[in-house]
Amino acid sequence: MKKLALIWSLLVLVSCSRQNLFCRVTLQVDSAQPIVALTVDNSLEGNYFRNLNTGETYSFPVFVNGKCELQVLKGVYVLAFDGVAAGADGTARRVRSAQYATMLDAVTLTADDATVTLKLLELQ
Repeated sequence: MKKLALIWSLLVLVSCSRQNLFCRVTLQVDSAQPIVALTVDNSLEGNYFRNLNTGETYSFPVFVNGKCELQVLKGVYVLAFDGVAAGADGTARRVRSAQYATMLDAVTLTADDATVTLKLLELQ
């Protein structure tokens, strides 16, 4: 009986270690104008990429050509930010993304790879 319990424990441990706990997320922006770079000030309280399961907050990397990639723990996330988008013509404009800002609008990231498209609102 003890051998059976030991074997069962080892099987559970091996199966858990093979599961990937992280999701590789590609964030891409949906914008009418091409964006060369988008930067987010991660120190502002209104800018967040937060796992609702653990409370862990991730920093946004710089978006290059409208995309960025990061690795996060699988779970349910809320995210919102204000940033500065640099256009191909050299102009800079303030933008906001808030479509996943509340628990009701949260995005579920449970696959090994995911792409999330963010709509940008231009700020005045």
